[in-house]
Amino acid sequence: MRFITMMGTAALTMTAASHAQSILINEIRTGSANAEYIELKGTPGASLAGMSIVVIGDGTSTGTAITRTGVVEWLYHFAATDVIGKNGFLVLHNPGDAISGAFPFTVTPGATDLPWPLPVSGLAADTQIESPDNQTYFLVTGYSGTDTFITRAPNAGSGGQDLDTNDDGTLDVTPWTSIVDNVVLKETNGSTPLAGQDWWYGTNFCGPFISRTLVQASSGTTIAGWDFQTTTNGGTAAAASPNTPRLFNANAGAGAMYLDGTNGSSNWLATELNAFTGTGVNATGTGTGGNGLDPATSTTSSVALVGSGANGKAVVFKFSMATFAGVNPSYATRTSGTTTGFTTQQWAWSTDGSSWTDIDVFNGFTTSFVLKQLALLNAMDGAQDAYLRLTFSGATTTTSNNRLDNVLMLSNAVTTDTVVTNYAGPIHGYRTSTGTWAIGTASATASPMDTVGAENLDPATYACGDAGAGDCGTAHNNAFCADSCCCTYVCNADPFCCQVRWDSICVTKSSECAANCTAQPCPADFDADGTVGGADLGVLLGSWGGSDLDLTADGIVNGADLGVLLGAWGACP
Repeated sequence: MRFITMMGTAALTMTAASHAQSILINEIRTGSANAEYIELKGTPGASLAGMSIVVIGDGTSTGTAITRTGVVEWLYHFAATDVIGKNGFLVLHNPGDAISGAFPFTVTPGATDLPWPLPVSGLAADTQIESPDNQTYFLVTGYSGTDTFITRAPNAGSGGQDLDTNDDGTLDVTPWTSIVDNVVLKETNGSTPLAGQDWWYGTNFCGPFISRTLVQASSGTTIAGWDFQTTTNGGTAAAASPNTPRLFNANAGAGAMYLDGTNGSSNWLATELNAFTGTGVNATGTGTGGNGLDPATSTTSSVALVGSGANGKAVVFKFSMATFAGVNPSYATRTSGTTTGFTTQQWAWSTDGSSWTDIDVFNGFTTSFVLKQLALLNAMDGAQDAYLRLTFSGATTTTSNNRLDNVLMLSNAVTTDTVVTNYAGPIHGYRTSTGTWAIGTASATASPMDTVGAENLDPATYACGDAGAGDCGTAHNNAFCADSCCCTYVCNADPFCCQVRWDSICVTKSSECAANCTAQPCPADFDADGTVGGADLGVLLGSWGGSDLDLTADGIVNGADLGVLLGAWGACP
C-alpha cells in the first residue's frame, strides 16, 4: 500500500497522538441525503478554532476510469466559537431541506448540534458527501488550500483542488499545518484500489463496505485471450484475403488458435472462414468491440465459421497450464440463424492433442452475441501443453455460420473471488471502544448503531451457529449465520461470508446446504438447541439416578453419562 509522504506520515503520527485525548473523528454517515453527519468526540468544551474537515476522493472520470484522484471533494472550516459539547460530542450534519425533509436524527442533548450551511440552490443534495467511493477524512489544523467552497466541491464534487497531482496514491500537496485525526472509508478490500477506483490517503481504515456482484470473465489471471482483430493476431492465412487466417496468436497471454489441421484441429477451407462484426461482450481491452479495432477496416471483428460443409469440424486453442491451477474459459458467440446456423458447440480437453475428453456442450444460440462460460476445469492443471477443442455441428445451409469473439482463458474460477464491488451506499462507520472502526448498518434509515452525539455501541461479534447471526437464507450486514453446519459449509467455499458480510452470494451458496449438511446424532443435547452446554448439564443432574436420560445404556444416569456429556460439550456436529 502507498501512503502519504514520509514527512506527512510522521506528522500524522505525532499530531494524532498529541490530540488523541482532545478531539477525534468518531462516527460518519454518508450517501443518504439529509441523513449525513460527521461526529467528533473530545474533551467537553475543547475548541475547534482553526480546524477543518477535509474529505479527499476522486475527481473527473472517463467511463469507469478515474482520471484524477486525491481531489478535495468536501470541505468544512470550524468557527472559533465551535466547541465540543458538554457531553463530549459535536455533530456536524446535513441540515436537510424542504424537499428531502429535515435532518432525521435527534442529536443527543449535551452534544453540540452543528448543521452545515445549505448552498445557494437551497438543496441539501448539493452539500452531500459523495459515496460509495474510497474516501479519506482528515481533521486538520491550519488549512491553506486554494478551495473557497464550503461542503461539496463544484462540478458534483470533482471541482476541488488536486492534492495527488500524479495520481499515484501519495499526496503531493498537504495544505495544512497538522493532522489531528483521519479515517479512510474503503469501498473494497486490498492494499490498492481496484481498476476505476480512487486512492485513499491514510492508515486508519473503516470498512470495507462491500456488496458483491458476480461478473463473467472480467478479472483473474489471464492465461490466453483472442479478440480476432484480423490484422493484429498474426498467424498464417488460407488464402490471400486477410479475412481467412487459419492460425490466430493470442493477443493476451500466450497461446494459439488452430484451424489448419494441427494439434487436433480440423483443416478449415478458406470458404469456411470469414470475419464479421464483433462485440464488446467479454472484451478485456478498450475497443468497443474487443481489445481494439482492426486497423485495416476500422471496425470491430469476430471470426466466423461458415457453412454446413463444416459440420463436425473443430478449432483448437493451445496454451500452457504449467504454472496455473484451474482454467475458466469464456467467450462471446452468436448464430446467423436459429434454424440454419450451427446449433451445437461441443468442447473437449486434452494434454497431448490427440486423446480428448468431452466436457461442456452449448446449443440454443441467438442472432445477437451472448456470453458462454465453461465450468471450471482442473484436469489440465500443471500441463506444459493444454488444449481445448470446440466442435461445430447442425448447420443446414452453405452460408450459415457461428461467430466467435473475445475468447478468454482465466486461471481461476469466476465464482466468489472474481467479483466487482457494487455498494450503493449509504455508508456508516463508527469508532469502537477499542479505537478501531466498524461498519454500521447499510441503510438510509436509522439503526441502533446510529448514536448521534452519544457513545457508540460496539458491534456484536458472531460465530457460525450463533442464534443472532441471522438466517443463512437471508442476506444481512454481519458475517456468519445461525445454522452452524450451513455456515461452515458456505464459509469454507467462500471465506468472505465469515470475514465481511453474509451477502446475496452467500445466500445463493447456502442453497447447497440441504444436500451437504446432514445432522449427526447429538444425544446429550437434551434441550435441542444445537449445543451441549450448561442447560443440558442441569437436565442430566436433575435426572441423576434415574434411567430416562441414560446416555450409556447401562440402565442408570451416573458418572459415566456425565463423562459422555462433558465429552460432547460445545456445538453439535
